[in-house]
Amino acid sequence: MKPDASHIKKIKVVSNTHWDREWKRSFEKTRRLLLDMIDAVVEILEKNPDYHSITLDGQSILIDDYLEIKPERTEIIKKLISEGRIIIGPYYTLAEQFSISHEPIVRNFMFGKKTMKKYGAKAVTVAYTPSSWGQTGQLPQILKEFDLDKMMFYRGISHDEADAIYIWSAPDGTKVLASRYAIYARYNWYYLVHRIVTRGQKFERNYSWGNYDEIPFKMTDDFAGEDQEFYIRTQAVKYDKNLIKSAIEGMIEVEGPHYNTDVFLGMNGHDLSSPYSEETAIISHAKEIFEGKYTIEHTDLEDYWQEVEKSIEIDKLKVLVGERRAYLKEGKYTQLFGDTISARTYLKQKDYNVTTKLVYYAEPMAAMASAYGFKHPSTYFERGWRYLLSNHTHDSNGGCSPDEVCEDMEYRYRKVNDIADIISENAMAFVADNLLGEGLEKDAMLFVVYNPLPFERDVVIKANIDIPEKFNAQFISLESENDKDVEYQIISSKQVKKYIDSACDLSSNFLSTQVKLYANLKRLPGMGYRVYRILPEAALPMKRNTMVTGLLTMENDLIKVSVNPDGTVNILNKRNGRMFERLNYITDEGECGDPWNHRKPIYDEKYNSIGVSANIYTVESGPLVSVMGAQYVICLPCETIGNEARSKRMVEVPVKVEYTLTKNSNVLKVKTIIDNRAKDHWLRVNFPTALKTDESWTDSHFDILNHKIEVPDSTGWMEEARGTHPLRTFVSLSDGKNGLSIISKGLFEYEVFDNDDKAVALTLIRAFNMSLMTEVQNSNAKSQCQGNQAFEYAICVHEGDWTDAEIQRASIEYLIPVRSAMSGRANGNLPHQANLFEQKNRNLQITCIKQAEDGIGIIIRLFNPLQENQNAEFIFGQKINSIKQCNMDEKEITEVAFNETGFSYNIQAKKIVTFRVVFKD
Repeated sequence: MKPDASHIKKIKVVSNTHWDREWKRSFEKTRRLLLDMIDAVVEILEKNPDYHSITLDGQSILIDDYLEIKPERTEIIKKLISEGRIIIGPYYTLAEQFSISHEPIVRNFMFGKKTMKKYGAKAVTVAYTPSSWGQTGQLPQILKEFDLDKMMFYRGISHDEADAIYIWSAPDGTKVLASRYAIYARYNWYYLVHRIVTRGQKFERNYSWGNYDEIPFKMTDDFAGEDQEFYIRTQAVKYDKNLIKSAIEGMIEVEGPHYNTDVFLGMNGHDLSSPYSEETAIISHAKEIFEGKYTIEHTDLEDYWQEVEKSIEIDKLKVLVGERRAYLKEGKYTQLFGDTISARTYLKQKDYNVTTKLVYYAEPMAAMASAYGFKHPSTYFERGWRYLLSNHTHDSNGGCSPDEVCEDMEYRYRKVNDIADIISENAMAFVADNLLGEGLEKDAMLFVVYNPLPFERDVVIKANIDIPEKFNAQFISLESENDKDVEYQIISSKQVKKYIDSACDLSSNFLSTQVKLYANLKRLPGMGYRVYRILPEAALPMKRNTMVTGLLTMENDLIKVSVNPDGTVNILNKRNGRMFERLNYITDEGECGDPWNHRKPIYDEKYNSIGVSANIYTVESGPLVSVMGAQYVICLPCETIGNEARSKRMVEVPVKVEYTLTKNSNVLKVKTIIDNRAKDHWLRVNFPTALKTDESWTDSHFDILNHKIEVPDSTGWMEEARGTHPLRTFVSLSDGKNGLSIISKGLFEYEVFDNDDKAVALTLIRAFNMSLMTEVQNSNAKSQCQGNQAFEYAICVHEGDWTDAEIQRASIEYLIPVRSAMSGRANGNLPHQANLFEQKNRNLQITCIKQAEDGIGIIIRLFNPLQENQNAEFIFGQKINSIKQCNMDEKEITEVAFNETGFSYNIQAKKIVTFRVVFKD
């Protein structure tokens, strides 16, 4: 940092707004304000040619939202955008990154670019984001692939780490120029100049009725509801010229030392702010006042960075690498606010579930079926992605909004869920409809198993098969040339009445024997399918082997699981004798924070489930799958009183846990259902490891990285440091010889305690009163996560670390099970086993298999999480016409050498690589 601001020579003023698409109000009620704001933008820009431009927050969805209501203004909006006076993009929406998966980050830029093109926007090189509580580490690599080489953010970086301008590097070494702004971040001109000269205030929020030439308005009747806010319908436009000099001097004095060039950035905008019609006049006066000292210009971020690049000494800039989630040591208004990853976990789980359906089922299933002639449902995909991305506005997917916003989100999640299901089922049905029927009886029954992952796998699958009454069957067997000896475990067999729907006939009754079973299937082809004949069996199988070995134990060849009287489990790794004890106990403490911050009551009381009396029982007992359950009650304070202490009044919180053990697996699946009757508390599930280590490993976006367990001493900091960190799907600990990993479905916050236990804590519920910074909302809000809350995760005990145990592979196999369907005989020409492709290197992870945006070929994206180069080996089930390496925006870079059915490619450490593959037929 500079000793003072004497080096500042140029001031670039950028007009902007930070537009929360939905936050304090629902989307539609916020859009009403958006219409007013953009109407004001258009009026100012048309009347005042000197008003350079306004930056719409780095988003582009706002224009879609506006023109949906005002389509008659399309041409003037497109004109102003094409002239660079309304600046949109490069994002589609401003997401909270740590609550979403890999591909939504990429698709956000893709849809942003597509939307910019639709409205004729000029290309930008600056990724400006006033949102996301922390920044994911591979973002510089993603930005560069979209031709973005500058990044601006302020949450996740502390002022002591770098000056205002620095270099941010991804783990693979890809670098972008970056800015953290200064003390007041994106608000500096707005607070320190604009408010002073127009309102006579800096940070004060006290309104003086009648003091301004404007009209406050609010509804007062019962239709509107209670506690309506005032809204200024007409904007006051006066300003005090005499205050301009002192205001700008004060801003430069405070902010200037942070800038390591002579170019100063003045950001004039705020949350939900409209442009100020007299802004050019204020800037004009400022030019006169400071002539000879500063050049002052009304401009945009692209111009600002062009000036910075002229004056910056690149080789002298600080380089920061990877994930940016620093707590604020020095600074003022740029705290991390990183606790959003545990706010409204039910929304995070919905996002995880629908993203999984869209990315790991619908897209690959449609890509595979398209290779066999399926008409790719591009319009459906567009619709599904727009619904999903519209939920990825940071306050929405961060869980920081009132219930009406979250209810809108749940509706949109249902839309994505249904669209993904429809696409997946249509693609799988297309395969079944076109299977080879030669040699099969007319009444043949087929069982089709689809593997959406690009590697061969053995699975234990649960299926629900209906055998027509005419066969007089009690059970079935499965027959395939590629899987000769299928092992079964019966769940149930009963007579049922089903319906068969037809577009050409009435719904018909269908009597059948419904057989529910587990089947152990071997070597299912990667990114492909296999067909089994369903053969009726007259009698149920008599073999009753089981993995349940006692009242409280079950085991397979790899692990032994013992359920303790308090519902926790001990897991023995049978390969080396290492025991992990007392896993999966609950801890609970008070919460008086908000979506952004966990805060403990002054006098907190902590509770745990260790030693409770649980009812232990066997749910399923068999050779393929065995399940043991535990039910117990934990008593917790009913609420937290203010920020003082937890209530003395207690409530019973019932807990139900099921542990599922599968044959030949060292992964113990866990489902926990909590009937949450308490409020204002932070409930976590814990896994003591007793492993001697000082770090944890977790997956992030296109990477796997480590976090130190020790929490830094944050005495005197602006923000208290915490031991919590984000994960995407797993967290892993190891002492080099033994390891324990937790795999979660849509739970994104964990902590490892720095004591002898080295317990991993996974957040299930953080319940709080909904507060919007200044307003406390209803204490019965859904932010309290009341009622039955269900969570799924898994425990994996293993030797070595996450790489030795291939935890990345184990995670994705647990999280992405195979799909199956029952079908009648078809008369097509598809073989009874086929696959699109397989990728053989187990260290690499594929995140995307989809049809290319232009419809030509398929897109495959994968990354190397290791510090060493890896060779990707692809084997295809169809002949290849061409392979190109692409950027993430699918712009081709170079040709890749291949043979007719495969190719190899060396992927550098920590690199993300995208390919376009075009088949011959």
